[in-house]
Amino acid sequence: MPLLISPVDGSPMHEVERHGVKIDICKASGGVWLDKGELEKIIMIVREDALNEAHPRRYQAAKLPQKRKKKNSFSDLFDIFDF
Repeated sequence: MPLLISPVDGSPMHEVERHGVKIDICKASGGVWLDKGELEKIIMIVREDALNEAHPRRYQAAKLPQKRKKKNSFSDLFDIFDF
């Protein structure tokens, strides 16, 4: 029996970890639930990634800048919720 049941339709929810944050999702309804403080953690992670991309030498002095497809911070945020 699952630990959490979706408040939308009563189906079992699954816990998924994204960037160290555990997110509860309902695959049947597509609902996503976050515990207190988890949205703030996700926003902080996305902001830090955006700063690292904007100033790679400042934040990653020991590493060479990696060539990545340029994204805006909102697309990084949406990637977290891509299931």
